[in-house]
Formats: sequence, C-alpha cells, structure tokens
Amino acid sequence: MAEKMMTALLNTMMGMGTVFLVLIFISLVISLFKFIPAMQVRLANRKQKKKEAEMASQSGRPAPQRPILEEEVYEEEDEENVILDGQLVAVITAAILASTGGAVSADKLVVRSIKRVRTKNRR
Repeated sequence: MAEKMMTALLNTMMGMGTVFLVLIFISLVISLFKFIPAMQVRLANRKQKKKEAEMASQSGRPAPQRPILEEEVYEEEDEENVILDGQLVAVITAAILASTGGAVSADKLVVRSIKRVRTKNRR
C-alpha cells in the first residue's frame, strides 16, 4: 500500500511540475508580445525602402524624397500665439505666391521649416 501511495504521489508531483513549467513558458511567450508591433513596423519600413529602391533602379533616377516638415515646439507659447502662427504662415504663403506672380500654385508649395528669429526687441 505504501508503494502505491508513493508512486501516486510521484505521478502527481510530475504532473503538477509539468503543468507549472508549461505555464511559465506560456507567460514568457506572452510577455514577448509587446515586441511584435515594433518588429512589424521595422519589416514594413524595410519592404517599403526595398520597393522604393526597385522603382528608382527601374526608372534610372533616384527615388523622390518626401518633403520634411520641421516643427519647433515652444512650451511657453499659449493658444493665442498658435493662432497667430497660423496666420503668419498664411501671410507668408500669400507673400510667396504674390512674389512669384502666380507661377507656383499653393498646392505645389512645400514649407520645409519655419524658424523664429529672436531679436533684441523681443523677449
């Protein structure tokens, strides 16, 4: 009787140990799920770059560069300054269009960066 109880206890411990090891393995796999989106983005970027390189090699000219919009953020600016900046961009765009005599349409105009120049009179 003691031998049967000992065998039953060992079988139970082996079964429980196996279950816990599998549960620990599953929890490790689930913890790695947070890295999957970053890997997908990396693969998508790699495929896109490869596709652009193929298109450039087929056409015999370099791949077109996308316009880069540089934006500087000032933490101390409030909502009023942001509205004024939008108006400033509109005025600058209108001035550029007027100076070119309408040769460039507003759709084709790309603003790459706007940088504020600090003068002595301003803060």
